[in-house]
Amino acid sequence: MIVCPRGLAAAGKFLKQIYIMVKYEYTLIKSSRKTISIKVTEENKIIVRAPLSATRGEVERLLTQKRGWLERAMAFNNSNSLAQRSVKDYREAYVGGRLFPVFKSTRNYVDGDGVHVTGLRGFKAAYVNCLGGQFLSEFKKVQAACGLECKSVSFRSYRSMWGCCDGACIITFNFKLLMLPPELQKYVMVHELCHTVFHDHSQNFWALVSRFVPSWKSARRELKSYAFLVKLY
Repeated sequence: MIVCPRGLAAAGKFLKQIYIMVKYEYTLIKSSRKTISIKVTEENKIIVRAPLSATRGEVERLLTQKRGWLERAMAFNNSNSLAQRSVKDYREAYVGGRLFPVFKSTRNYVDGDGVHVTGLRGFKAAYVNCLGGQFLSEFKKVQAACGLECKSVSFRSYRSMWGCCDGACIITFNFKLLMLPPELQKYVMVHELCHTVFHDHSQNFWALVSRFVPSWKSARRELKSYAFLVKLY
């Protein structure tokens, strides 16, 4: 297997290199971590994070072993019909899992015609002000049905997750959750509520999630189809 370095940047105990395998180009980032991890971004870039002591041979053997997974991940990205260009160009937006046109406006709001915003920063105000109340009402119902309580709940804009439950049991939801279908919104509600009991992703945590959302595995897979939204707006 021939490998050709295309770039090199090193600083202290951090090393980043870009290599080309027979079929793939990948970025190798070395640090003081203990294990090797592989990530495929939405743009089908392969990022490998490895210990400083890891050799290229070890990394590429793992990449070869994971080739089937890599190809499935990249095929999914290429065929993800949810990530339409009109959404990424902000000409359309999802509301409850359905596509609506986006209109330039002097106010930020969502109605039956579409999403009206003054600019990119207006999306949060439009969704939270018009749809946030209904979401929180549903959240209270889910909270009562589960018998789990949080200290408080609010919205913010995250770039890497749908929600967060901190150690004080304060839950914060990504406002982009309002763009998703109701069943996925409910799954995230339950997910974060279960973190008020288990602040990890242990077997006990997933067992608790399963008690309230038996189909959580399929919901989690479907949620990944909307992952590109988290990086928008």
